[in-house]
Amino acid sequence: MIPTSPSAAARAALLYITGGALLVIWSGVWYVYMLSNVPATHGPYYWCGGFVVTGLAFIAIGFGIGRIGREARKADAPTETVLTTPIANDGRHGVTTAPVATAPQGTVPVNGTPVVKQTTTSLR
Repeated sequence: MIPTSPSAAARAALLYITGGALLVIWSGVWYVYMLSNVPATHGPYYWCGGFVVTGLAFIAIGFGIGRIGREARKADAPTETVLTTPIANDGRHGVTTAPVATAPQGTVPVNGTPVVKQTTTSLR
């Protein structure tokens, strides 16, 4: 199944990763500038370090959202229907059923009999 448009999680992950990378890059540029032009106080170094850590946090969040989005896509995929066939009937407890290999209803399995969903019935 190929989605026609990217999911909201993929878009958010891309934004977080891009924003975080830009924060880290421009903080690095600012730090190199401050090495050449030493500020009067230590405050700008704290701000620069804070922006680097924030950028790294955004990148980590983006990768986390991407993984969560992939797992959610798997969880949202349609599940297969389990068809049942009778396995025992001793006359006292009705017909019991057990799961068999999944196949669309109406298809013919290997033994040549059509697969039909059967339910538990009472013989009383």
